[in-house]
Amino acid sequence: MYREPHLQKKSDECAAIWYEWQHFWCEVKDKEKAKKIRKKWCKCCDEFDKILSHEVKTNARYKDLQM
Repeated sequence: MYREPHLQKKSDECAAIWYEWQHFWCEVKDKEKAKKIRKKWCKCCDEFDKILSHEVKTNARYKDLQM
């Protein structure tokens, strides 16, 4: 869970896409549909990564955080 609402929203969006992919991959066994959804999920995760990186670089809360 994230303190910043925009991060939580994007995280939830990526999670929903993953559950959709899992449904088509494991339950429905529609590999073509699952493949398209997986690409959508990967794109969502890449966007989330950029948002997180930007947040860490610009938010004062993370200024002294050691990684």
